[in-house]
Amino acid sequence: MSNSGLKPFLAALGAILMWSVMALLTVKLPSVPPFFLTGSTLLLGGLISLPRVRAWSWNARFILIGASAVFLYQFLLFIALSSSPPIECNLINYLWPLLIVLLAPLFDRQDRLKPVHILGGLLGFAGAIIAIYNQSGSISTVLYWGYLLAFGAALTWASYSLYMKRFGDISAWTMGLVCIISGIFSLSGSAISGEVVRLGRVDMIYLLIIGLGPLGLSFYLWNYAIKNAEPRKIGTLSYFAPVLSTVWLSLGTGLPLSTGLLIALGLVVLGAILGRR
Repeated sequence: MSNSGLKPFLAALGAILMWSVMALLTVKLPSVPPFFLTGSTLLLGGLISLPRVRAWSWNARFILIGASAVFLYQFLLFIALSSSPPIECNLINYLWPLLIVLLAPLFDRQDRLKPVHILGGLLGFAGAIIAIYNQSGSISTVLYWGYLLAFGAALTWASYSLYMKRFGDISAWTMGLVCIISGIFSLSGSAISGEVVRLGRVDMIYLLIIGLGPLGLSFYLWNYAIKNAEPRKIGTLSYFAPVLSTVWLSLGTGLPLSTGLLIALGLVVLGAILGRR
């Protein structure tokens, strides 16, 4: 691999490594209210783009839809991870690559679902069901809502990703503006709702890592990789995200990876692979 081809690969790998630790870092912040957690991390991520403010695109539709989707995705995911078993919720969230394939015909009439895509969808959803019923044969109302929120996050990110394809000419640095607006909106919600925020030194370190890494630098690294390499080759690296994220969660929380969870993880990843064919 040439030096010019290695840089996009390393950039994509760096983004995926950052995304893979976000669930674990979120679990480490159980006492941080969701509005504040969402707002502070998104605001930090957006501030990275300030040196390139001249590259921002002021497309009102892109900014409005982007800010709404980014806020909703992170907010739903943070609540899901804090209210239900994190490994299971994380696997459900990683249905979004598969949902992109399954929902594509709704956003572009030229896209058609093929039998292999349907098979991938069935495998992915089977993995999610196994993950949900992993701990017992039934789930409580609290767990049910947590899993539903995780699926809502996956659905939000998949729909957002498909819709944003219409704005291919907009600079990726505009995502910084989107994140800043989302962050300010969420912090306003935190103030209005009266959230009580008490942060220790470790909490602030985790917030900084999430904001500057998974919700900051990773966006720009991924955009660089996609624009400077074959998207399909770079895209295959995304299959490592749910695997790494699940492993980090297990190691970081001490939660064991049961046979059922390993099967669920395998089905989710296999479904995504088939969906991309």
